[in-house]
Amino acid sequence: MKPTKTGRIFVAGVLVVAGCAAPGGTTVPQTTQVNYYPQCYQSVALLRQQDQQFQQVMAVNTLAGAAGGAALGALASGGDWRGALIGAAAGALVAASTTYASARMQQEADAERRQLLIANDMSHDYGEMQRAVVAARQADYCYGMAYGQLAANVRSGVVSKPEAAQRFAEIDQGEHEVAAILGEYGKKSIASVQQYQAAFNQEAQQMNTTPSELLADAGAPPPPSGGRAPAPRPTTRQVSQNTRQLAQNYTKLNQQVSEINQEQSTIERTAAVRRDDMQALGVQVQG
Repeated sequence: MKPTKTGRIFVAGVLVVAGCAAPGGTTVPQTTQVNYYPQCYQSVALLRQQDQQFQQVMAVNTLAGAAGGAALGALASGGDWRGALIGAAAGALVAASTTYASARMQQEADAERRQLLIANDMSHDYGEMQRAVVAARQADYCYGMAYGQLAANVRSGVVSKPEAAQRFAEIDQGEHEVAAILGEYGKKSIASVQQYQAAFNQEAQQMNTTPSELLADAGAPPPPSGGRAPAPRPTTRQVSQNTRQLAQNYTKLNQQVSEINQEQSTIERTAAVRRDDMQALGVQVQG
């Protein structure tokens, strides 16, 4: 069947609003001028690739929500594509949270199989986040080794201070670029956790319990938060292996998000200390 003009506008509009509402984004430009330490920047490029891959995962979820919202908008407006696009925009805004939970509920009515699907999705995202942290640490370690050697060479007079300034500028730029990419990745990881939080809360509701009680029943520690820990329950009920896996993966995912934020803060603090130390050696530091 030949697509109509309205249909083409509809699809294009859904793609546009989905793209606009996608959480996070690879918005960090390359700021590192690579001259002396290309081996270190390889890990930065890998981290950037991990960020882009995770963005694609989140964009798919957002697009699914936009499409669902558009379908509802079209029905409510009697097939009018303008109403469909309004629905698409609304759907895109909540796609990273409630839409995922609703989609899994509609896809699989059996609670055991549904919880296994969600647990597997969490495991996939956890692996993606873990690879990003590894790439960031590899870059930080490489730049750290380069900095240590550079500082030693400046003290011994092997490297002149003008050359040291150029070399350190590359190290400093690389570290700040890693931290900036991690910051963007952190936004997407939080959005990922939010969609799973909605799904986890939904599963707890289906089991006539609360999320915290479900975590306790599954033997999983509660996810990191600033609030007070709930009072211990006198007894716990038996849960299935799939439910236990769901709770454990949910906790691991939250912990991984905290690790990303901590890694970013650590790299930023280390970069600041290195700038001060290099200035103390009499090397001009840019910025």
